[in-house]
Amino acid sequence: MTGVSDQNDPGGLIRAATVTALYVIAVLIAAASAVSFAESYRGLQDWARGHDLHGAWAAAWPLQVDVFIAVGELALFIALANSWPGRSRLAAWAVTLAGLAVSVAGNVGHVAGHSLSARCTAAVPPLAAAAALAVGLGILKRVVAGGETLAVPARTAPPSSSEDAARMAYAASVAGGNPLAERALCDRFGVSRRTAQKIRAPKDAAVAAEPSPGLPATAALNGGRRA
Repeated sequence: MTGVSDQNDPGGLIRAATVTALYVIAVLIAAASAVSFAESYRGLQDWARGHDLHGAWAAAWPLQVDVFIAVGELALFIALANSWPGRSRLAAWAVTLAGLAVSVAGNVGHVAGHSLSARCTAAVPPLAAAAALAVGLGILKRVVAGGETLAVPARTAPPSSSEDAARMAYAASVAGGNPLAERALCDRFGVSRRTAQKIRAPKDAAVAAEPSPGLPATAALNGGRRA
């Protein structure tokens, strides 16, 4: 019995590589988003402390801003995954963009210096989170539109006995148009003649049911007698 290995299946290797790349991209986007939100939280907390908020209030204030970005991102993800119409996504986009604008303003506003480089550096965290979102949503949109699947195709389980191996080989030979003979099954897989007959029984029954090429179909139905 022979089979085609994964190494000889370029399509399977490409699908597996695509799935792996998608998982790596998802991990990198999640990591970039986590770091960006952490940096944005620190900048917004410094802004709050500079505007008469202290202790728990200063720690909680950034959540009032960045939480809208997170909620908007999740809403857009759900909308895209479930193919909501564009009009239904407007609110999610509005919440995300509003939260992003306030977050950028707060991160830039807490910088003591007035140099352009310092302000651009402070604006990077919320913008990086938005960029990661745009890339992730763009990939998701194409995957959904292309009907791709994120699951690696399941492999056929190996036969658990010689009879199972004989059945698999016989099914493959029937599909190939050259069914294995009873003796070939016995010799190749070490099964008994009775087992080989049982494996071949469905095919033998189908052959017996076929009308003889020399008789009309009506004659075959009437026991081979001509009308």
